[in-house]
Amino acid sequence: MTRLGRTLGLLLVLWASAGLAGTPVEAQQPLEGKLVSVGSDTLGSLTSLWAEMLSRRYPGVLVQVRAVGSAAAPTALIQGTADVGPMSRPMSASEQAAFAREYGYAPTAVAVARDELAVFVHRDNPLDTIAVTEVDAVFSSTRRCGAPALISRWTDLGLTGAWGQRPVSSYGRSTASGTYSVFRRQLLCGGDFSPRLNRLVGSAAVVHAVGLDRGAIGYASAGYLNANVRRLQVLAGDGAPLPLSRRLYMYLNSPPGAPLEPVIAAFLNVVLSPEGQREVRKAGYAPLSTPVLHESRAALGLSRG
Repeated sequence: MTRLGRTLGLLLVLWASAGLAGTPVEAQQPLEGKLVSVGSDTLGSLTSLWAEMLSRRYPGVLVQVRAVGSAAAPTALIQGTADVGPMSRPMSASEQAAFAREYGYAPTAVAVARDELAVFVHRDNPLDTIAVTEVDAVFSSTRRCGAPALISRWTDLGLTGAWGQRPVSSYGRSTASGTYSVFRRQLLCGGDFSPRLNRLVGSAAVVHAVGLDRGAIGYASAGYLNANVRRLQVLAGDGAPLPLSRRLYMYLNSPPGAPLEPVIAAFLNVVLSPEGQREVRKAGYAPLSTPVLHESRAALGLSRG
């Protein structure tokens, strides 16, 4: 072989080696296993999207998603029937204590997206804004936010004519929902929900019901806004728009100092990747900031991404 031929051959070997070095890890190391997710309905569609992304990347991984409400996540993690527990609220002190009694350490919380609560009315409803005290008077029986009386007709909210005479029908989430807990804390001043509330399983069900009922008002995740409903601007006591943002979480059973199980690590690598966070925005939620993503990945032992 001539010197030129030997040189070209060496360059080809080096080029091939460089190409292999740049091959995605998942292509070099096939991953197999099962991942079970039990928890938030609000995060249900997103978790399913992330699961599909994981399965496309690793065809040998089977993912099961049960979106039955945030309250189911702590129990499933404690009992070992779930690998990840999506929650649309932080785990409560009592839930964390129950987990710690079982395992001797706290559950790991991973922020995965941001969401807003929203108050919806039928698309034909002319109302644009509603005060926190009015929200409380519609949805609560205790009126801890200071309203003088319950609100039962739309005339109590300033509407006139035929609209004003319509009774207000309220829709919301079940007690298993993290959205239920956050709404109660932020907009009912911690008070009790009215027995008149129509409690439904899932934000999609709430928004669907409001879209069918011209006298309806309901609360759900803002990501479920559609053409059949309108979102009211909620005003604080000083008349300023009230921010109703919240973080959405994925909880794990991860012993301190131990690496994540490979399938769980791969799933979170998808969730906290640029592609995974693009799905967050497409689904109507807000992605995490880059510093938060980097911080989370580092804490979980994932590459910077």
